[in-house]
Amino acid sequence: LCVTISLSIGCSDMVRKHVLVRKLAAVETLGSASVICSDKTGTLTEGKMTMVNLFSGGVAYDVEGKGFDPTVGGIKREGSGQDGSGDIAVRSS
Repeated sequence: LCVTISLSIGCSDMVRKHVLVRKLAAVETLGSASVICSDKTGTLTEGKMTMVNLFSGGVAYDVEGKGFDPTVGGIKREGSGQDGSGDIAVRSS
Protein backbone atom coordinates (compact mmCIF):
# COMPACT_ATOMS: atom_id res chain seq x y z
CA LEU A 1 0.00 0.00 0.00
CA CYS A 2 2.84 2.40 0.86
CA VAL A 3 4.48 1.77 -2.53
CA THR A 4 1.21 2.46 -4.34
CA ILE A 5 0.71 5.72 -2.46
CA SER A 6 4.31 6.77 -3.10
CA LEU A 7 3.99 6.04 -6.82
CA SER A 8 0.71 7.94 -6.96
CA ILE A 9 2.23 10.99 -5.29
CA GLY A 10 5.30 10.75 -7.54
CA CYS A 11 3.15 10.57 -10.67
CA SER A 12 1.11 13.56 -9.51
CA ASP A 13 4.31 15.56 -9.01
CA MET A 14 5.50 14.54 -12.48
CA VAL A 15 2.22 15.72 -14.03
CA ARG A 16 2.50 19.08 -12.26
CA LYS A 17 6.04 19.49 -13.64
CA HIS A 18 4.89 18.53 -17.17
CA VAL A 19 7.20 15.52 -17.34
CA LEU A 20 6.91 13.52 -20.55
CA VAL A 21 7.22 9.76 -20.28
CA ARG A 22 7.86 7.88 -23.51
CA LYS A 23 7.25 4.41 -22.12
CA LEU A 24 4.91 3.47 -19.29
CA ALA A 25 7.28 0.65 -18.32
CA ALA A 26 9.84 3.29 -17.32
CA VAL A 27 7.44 4.69 -14.73
CA GLU A 28 6.46 1.21 -13.51
CA THR A 29 10.13 0.38 -13.00
CA LEU A 30 10.43 3.21 -10.46
CA GLY A 31 8.23 1.14 -8.12
CA SER A 32 10.88 -1.57 -7.87
CA ALA A 33 13.86 0.78 -7.51
CA SER A 34 15.57 0.82 -4.13
CA VAL A 35 18.34 3.27 -5.11
CA ILE A 36 18.23 6.02 -7.71
CA CYS A 37 21.57 7.62 -8.63
CA SER A 38 21.98 10.94 -10.35
CA ASP A 39 25.02 12.96 -11.28
CA LYS A 40 25.65 16.57 -10.27
CA THR A 41 23.46 17.84 -13.10
CA GLY A 42 20.51 15.82 -11.78
CA THR A 43 20.25 13.48 -14.75
CA LEU A 44 19.68 9.79 -14.16
CA THR A 45 22.58 7.60 -15.15
CA GLU A 46 22.82 4.32 -17.03
CA GLY A 47 23.93 2.38 -13.95
CA LYS A 48 27.58 3.29 -14.40
CA MET A 49 28.15 5.30 -11.23
CA THR A 50 30.47 4.09 -8.49
CA MET A 51 30.17 5.03 -4.85
CA VAL A 52 33.09 6.93 -3.31
CA ASN A 53 31.56 8.09 0.00
CA LEU A 54 29.06 6.51 2.37
CA PHE A 55 27.24 7.86 5.42
CA SER A 56 25.68 5.23 7.66
CA GLY A 57 24.91 5.03 11.37
CA GLY A 58 26.13 8.60 11.89
CA VAL A 59 29.60 7.79 10.54
CA ALA A 60 31.15 8.88 7.24
CA TYR A 61 33.15 6.35 5.22
CA ASP A 62 35.39 6.45 2.16
CA VAL A 63 34.78 3.70 -0.37
CA GLU A 64 37.82 2.56 -2.30
CA GLY A 65 38.04 0.31 -5.30
CA LYS A 66 38.32 0.10 -9.04
CA GLY A 67 35.24 0.12 -11.23
CA PHE A 68 32.66 -2.51 -10.44
CA ASP A 69 35.00 -5.24 -9.17
CA PRO A 70 33.83 -6.10 -5.62
CA THR A 71 37.08 -7.95 -4.86
CA VAL A 72 39.20 -4.78 -5.11
CA GLY A 73 39.07 -1.97 -2.55
CA GLY A 74 37.41 -1.54 0.81
CA ILE A 75 35.50 0.71 3.19
CA LYS A 76 37.45 2.98 5.56
CA ARG A 77 36.27 5.47 8.17
CA GLU A 78 36.62 8.98 6.83
CA GLY A 79 39.50 10.90 8.35
CA SER A 80 41.06 8.12 10.43
CA GLY A 81 41.48 5.62 7.60
CA GLN A 82 40.55 2.72 9.89
CA ASP A 83 38.88 -0.31 8.29
CA GLY A 84 35.12 0.17 8.51
CA SER A 85 33.95 -3.02 6.80
CA GLY A 86 33.32 -4.66 10.19
CA ASP A 87 31.13 -1.84 11.53
CA ILE A 88 27.55 -2.84 12.26
CA ALA A 89 26.23 0.01 10.08
CA VAL A 90 28.20 -1.28 7.09
CA ARG A 91 27.61 -4.72 5.65
CA SER A 92 30.16 -5.81 3.12
CA SER A 93 30.17 -9.20 1.49
